[in-house]
Amino acid sequence: MMKRTLATIILVSSFSLSSAVMAASLADDMKTLGKNYKVFNQAKNPQDATAALNNMRGAAVNSKQFKLAAHTSDKVPSSTDLFEQIIVEIDKAKALVQAGKLDEAKQQGKKIATLRDQGHKYYSH
Repeated sequence: MMKRTLATIILVSSFSLSSAVMAASLADDMKTLGKNYKVFNQAKNPQDATAALNNMRGAAVNSKQFKLAAHTSDKVPSSTDLFEQIIVEIDKAKALVQAGKLDEAKQQGKKIATLRDQGHKYYSH
């Protein structure tokens, strides 16, 4: 009886801990996206812009592992699809930066903010 109770407590504790770690990781990814979006928009050269976009892409790719539940009854894309759309927009902006079109890349980058805002609308509680 004692072993069964102890095993149950350990199992429940491990689920609680893993949920807290996942939430912290997603929160960290969102902070990385936000911080680097700002850096990207303030970049004066392709190197800084590319570094910020690479950081944003890494955070978006990592975020795809989290399956978020929408808090609205509207028809919404899955969180995975939304992160995938953000990655596509980051890649488009990066291609423009690499082509020497930093100002156009920043215009393209506004779509990233639009998708971010859409995600906050659907998935923030």
